[in-house]
Amino acid sequence: MDLAILGSGAAFSATGFNAGYLVDAGLLLDCGAPVTGLLPKMGRSVADLETLVISHLHGDHVLNLPILIATRVVQYPNLPRLRLIGPRGTQEHVADLGRLTFGPEFWDDLVAANGPLIEEWEDGRSSKLGGYQLTAYEVVHSERLHCLAFSVEAQGVSLGYSGDTAYCDGIRRLARSVQYLLCECTGWSAPAPIHLWRDEVEELMREAPSTRFILTHLGERRPVPGALLASDGLRLTLRPGARD
Repeated sequence: MDLAILGSGAAFSATGFNAGYLVDAGLLLDCGAPVTGLLPKMGRSVADLETLVISHLHGDHVLNLPILIATRVVQYPNLPRLRLIGPRGTQEHVADLGRLTFGPEFWDDLVAANGPLIEEWEDGRSSKLGGYQLTAYEVVHSERLHCLAFSVEAQGVSLGYSGDTAYCDGIRRLARSVQYLLCECTGWSAPAPIHLWRDEVEELMREAPSTRFILTHLGERRPVPGALLASDGLRLTLRPGARD
């Protein structure tokens, strides 16, 4: 499994673009980063995308969705419809973002022509998506939003993605269930409200010693022993059971 980091920064930090992670060529996790401009730098295109997974509806994870959807429909009108998976509220939120970005008439015409197929998932739902098995884990982040983390499994490799989360049962279950965890680490010197901070990440690492942690959504760039720090443009090949 190939993993490319498009955006590794927290919402208000200067450490990198906002959230965006490409698995192989066709699966995108979150869309806060300027995906349409960054994919070509990875040798990829929006035409390669088949599935888009959204962890939650905060702007640093979704604000580039309308641009991505419109680019795909306008430039590649004959492609199969993009499958978009997210938490409760995704359908309405995508429509609101699209209409705000492009105006209601253009957006509604675009969606009618070849817009995404949107599914709203709950905790525990699992489904086969092409060559991947995707499973949702509810996590605690915002009282106003339904928030999910996910595991992605294919060819003997299991990758978890925390989305944004506080230290909670959902992220603990996910950390123990995967070989690799793309895990947020927003705070460093003190607890970060509604997010994980360094000490909590280290506790997760102790609870899941066989899981390889890749830290992202970074408020600062500081080392955490035993974990890999993500950076924009970083590309990794994930292998079954590998620890390096």
